[in-house]
Amino acid sequence: MRKSVLFLIGVLYLVSVVVVTFFGMQARMDQFKVYITSLEISNENINIDDENLKYAVLRFKQNEEIVSFWVETKIEPSNATNTKLDYILLNSKGEKVSDEVAIVSQLGEIVFLKPVSGISLIVLSTDGSNMRDTLRISCLRAK
Repeated sequence: MRKSVLFLIGVLYLVSVVVVTFFGMQARMDQFKVYITSLEISNENINIDDENLKYAVLRFKQNEEIVSFWVETKIEPSNATNTKLDYILLNSKGEKVSDEVAIVSQLGEIVFLKPVSGISLIVLSTDGSNMRDTLRISCLRAK
């Protein structure tokens, strides 16, 4: 009985040492992460209105089936540990835009399949810094 109690105490001690060591190392590793401090959508076709909102107006050309639009993102600092970004297209109601209307790739390319106005491209950091930037886009038929 005494041996089994001592054995159980020894096992619990070893498990607690392993758990504390693992989480302590994990916490120490987090201090070396470099988080994104700023994120900015850019493209030569982007304008800024009076309220400092970014917007772009694109047009389908005659007989054009799709319109492709690339956005670049500037991330600071350049040595951020995790630079993966999420790209989301939302309509004016805040709902995701249907793939029948527009598709956004994880590289920042938006392909418009139909004319649409008032959608928002939201670019979000995934490193926990909660950095984001928003671009309003309208893609219209040619005049």
